[in-house]
Parts: sequence; structure tokens; C-alpha cells
Amino acid sequence: MLGSDVDDAAGAARYAALEESEKPLACFLNIAEAMSQISFPDGTGPLDYIKQLRWDGLFVPAQDRFFAWCDRRLVAYVKAAADAKQFAVELNPGLLHPGATSSWKQIQFGEANVQLTFHEGESTIIDGIECTTVEPDIDYYKDLGAHVLLEVIPNKVTNTLTEPSEVYVLRWIAAQAAGVAEFTPLYTITP
Repeated sequence: MLGSDVDDAAGAARYAALEESEKPLACFLNIAEAMSQISFPDGTGPLDYIKQLRWDGLFVPAQDRFFAWCDRRLVAYVKAAADAKQFAVELNPGLLHPGATSSWKQIQFGEANVQLTFHEGESTIIDGIECTTVEPDIDYYKDLGAHVLLEVIPNKVTNTLTEPSEVYVLRWIAAQAAGVAEFTPLYTITP
């Protein structure tokens, strides 16, 4: 169960701010839906290990990622999923994710795969469970070269971030093409 580090009123204020900013909320809903569709061999998935969203310092939800405290065991589960060819290791994660110590990207689709990046130098205890920081995001492209050339560099040049509506469309198309469960985050795109 997802916990909180603040009272109900402060939590409601955080959600209202997230809702007001729209893109971080759409990003969160995209990533949460995509993570809910990932299953580890024991029947759990990444969402089962998320303990608390982070809202402190540089760890606030953004339009292209969010940060959360997760049960440290998630790192081992993602490593095992990589051994089972569900994820691929991302080398030198600190280059694109400052402070990151390890990272893996889902490889199920040609586009819009979940990437789970860990900041294992960050730790806390939540409900007696040793936790570290996970930074989930979804990249447009599975291939690192395409990701850097067609997403990272253009975003740097234009001072923009990955667009949640693009992720939504790419992930929906990828799921349709793969014949897997439909991608249905808790919002719709209207013209």
C-alpha cells in the first residue's frame, strides 16, 4: 500500500497542484498504467514495491518522470527480469539521470517502454522496509541511439521534456501492435 509522509490536507494540496499542472499528472498516470502491465515471475510487478512518492527537493513529479521510495528488493527483481529478457541494462545511468546508480529499460515494445532507474545512494526505512529511490520514466524509443538523437538532444535544444500525450499514443499503438492488454491510463486525449 502506498504510504504518505504528510497529513491528508497536505496530500490533497499536493494532488491539487499536480492536477493543476496537468502534464506531470498525465506522466504519472502513463507510467503507473505501464508499470501495472509488467509482471515478474512471482506474479508481482514494479507497482507492488512502490512505498511512497517523493515530493522533496529535486524529486518532485515532472512531465516526464516521477520519483518514489521503493522496497529495495525491486532492484533484484528488475535484474532478474533482465536475465529473463524483459529488461535491458542501461549503461552509465548517471549520464542522463544525475545521481543514478543503475537503470534498466523494458524491451517489450519498439517504442514507449518503461525505464526504471535507481538512486541507491538514497535510502530510508518505511514501515520497517529498507527503501531506495526509483525514477520511473518512459522513453519514446527502445534503442539508445534513437533515444539520444531523436528525444534527448531535441529536448535539450528546445528546452522541452518528453511529452506525455506522445507517450500515451506511442504506448497505445505499441500495445495494439503487440496484441497485449490495451494501454488505458486514467485519462483521455481529446482534440
